[in-house]
Amino acid sequence: MARKRKRVAGQRYLKWAIVALIVLAAIFYASDWYSKYTTRIGVIRVSGIIDNFTYADQAYDALRDSDIKAVVVVVDSPGGTIQASFETEAAFRELNMTKPVVVTMGEYAASGAYLVSTASDYIFARSATETAGLGVIAIWVSYENKLREEGIEYYRWTSGEMKDLWAPYRSPTPEESAGLQSLVDNLMNEVIRRIKINRPQVVNIDELRDGSTIWGYEAIPYGLVDEIGDYEEALSKAAELADLKKGSYTVVGLTS
Repeated sequence: MARKRKRVAGQRYLKWAIVALIVLAAIFYASDWYSKYTTRIGVIRVSGIIDNFTYADQAYDALRDSDIKAVVVVVDSPGGTIQASFETEAAFRELNMTKPVVVTMGEYAASGAYLVSTASDYIFARSATETAGLGVIAIWVSYENKLREEGIEYYRWTSGEMKDLWAPYRSPTPEESAGLQSLVDNLMNEVIRRIKINRPQVVNIDELRDGSTIWGYEAIPYGLVDEIGDYEEALSKAAELADLKKGSYTVVGLTS
């Protein structure tokens, strides 16, 4: 009888041991599943003209989201306005201080879009990506001569001399032209300064002050990009920089 009780007790112990193993396996699987779906790499797609603060807002969203461990920025843009490009670059730079940021360039990544791209840990470009195109442009369209030919006169009353700057009914004065050229030059110097801060490995960048664009493969010797590659390689690089193993994270697009 005692032997039978021992056998029953042993069977009961074995049964509970099996149950415990099943529970532990379920917990492990659940935690692994939970980790995978709460550990994320965010993707920001910068496309078209950068003329608002949408991408900057997405960068700040990624910065605040503790589940996002790294960000891939897909850039396919010819550039944008000074205000939007500077704001976006600053937001990406702040994000990059906390989380890995990897850029992958598409057909275009020029001017302000290249500036934005520099606020990252690593840049991939396609061989035929059109990049660089560094520069600042200001345009003042005047219909003054046309108005004069048509006998149209204008009168103006302003609270200050600068109030009707860029007005299409007149041409800029020599003083305004000089001031605007100085502004453009200062903004260009700021573009170069930010690029050098973000990418100290850049060399001979003054050769590109003329605003010319170069191909992706030509950008490597300048240090403007790191490697020829595509989106998947950028994703792998972001995971590597964030110490994420393959299959341990999900990829999510960021929108705002």
